[in-house]
Amino acid sequence: MVVGPTRPAPSVLERMSAPTPPITDPEFIAEFGRCLARTRRLVGSAAAEVAVVPGTGTSGMESLAVSLLRPGVPVLVASTGMWGDRWRDICLRHGIPVHAPRFPAGRAPDPDLLGTLLSRRRHQALLVVHVDSSSGVRADLPQMARLAHDHGALCLVDGVSAVGAEDIAMDAWDLDAYLGGPPKGLAGPPGLAMHALGPRAVDAMRDRDWTPHAYALDLKPWMPVMAALERGEFAYCQSPAGNLVLGLSEALRLALAEGRGARVARHAALRDALHTGLAELDVRLLVPEPRERANGLTVGVVPRGLTSDEFLGAVAEQGVVLPAGTYRATGFRTFRVGHLGTVEDADITRTIGAVRTALRTLRRHS
Repeated sequence: MVVGPTRPAPSVLERMSAPTPPITDPEFIAEFGRCLARTRRLVGSAAAEVAVVPGTGTSGMESLAVSLLRPGVPVLVASTGMWGDRWRDICLRHGIPVHAPRFPAGRAPDPDLLGTLLSRRRHQALLVVHVDSSSGVRADLPQMARLAHDHGALCLVDGVSAVGAEDIAMDAWDLDAYLGGPPKGLAGPPGLAMHALGPRAVDAMRDRDWTPHAYALDLKPWMPVMAALERGEFAYCQSPAGNLVLGLSEALRLALAEGRGARVARHAALRDALHTGLAELDVRLLVPEPRERANGLTVGVVPRGLTSDEFLGAVAEQGVVLPAGTYRATGFRTFRVGHLGTVEDADITRTIGAVRTALRTLRRHS
């Protein structure tokens, strides 16, 4: 029950195992075009410019930073965990000053504090993580976008742990950039970054009068290539990851066939069933407010009197693997449960049973 990479559907594995197509192959170009169109639909946009490029979620975050953010001009990071902190570290590496207020562990960003900071000094962007997989916190993106735009800033979102499991309405929420990744809620292949850019971000990238320090991570030369692929034409700036694109396109097809609303509801139902079972076992969750809890992953607090290694080891003996916590603010006191992608009711039932048996065994021997 890990957060990612999650369990792909058989049809996704089949597409990934095909011989790598030539990048000029008409069938591959057509499938790449469908992949891009499906990405746009999944994030709830009619007109965003989209790009699917080789790289991890972290390289996707860095691509947004180097492509859209001018060095020397501050940004505000609304960090709710490890991945917000990574936004900060990436920007600092590229000479972009960062203001990153701390919020209590397990709580969403404080809009009043963010509004105050945005009003005191010009920031070129507000950087936010839709779902931080280290804390399990889900940010209120419409609220974040309003705050940013009220103060003339872009709103850039890391949605790697959200896409495929959370409601995303890029146009309705007026987001400027949304980053997705295949290997979590979409149960697709790792190794790709999915970018959707709104009009402000496209204008900022097109009109910039500075040159990014990174070459391969710059999204600007990718965008005409992606537009050509959607028209069914070949264009080139770097080689795409052919098999990964095929696997992602199939994962997107499955997600859209399920229905965006139905898929979000399924993930929410899995979450609620898990939370009910953990509450019956007196296992506390890190995020106290239900409305701030992610659909696709849960961060729990290791039961009192046990170490993380003891608890997770005992659960693993029951055949269920749970990852340890990764949020530095909570030390080694948390564990995580991924209920993303192809996870089913039976997986939740088995997880609760494994935790129950593990706790009973540990307490009997204590």
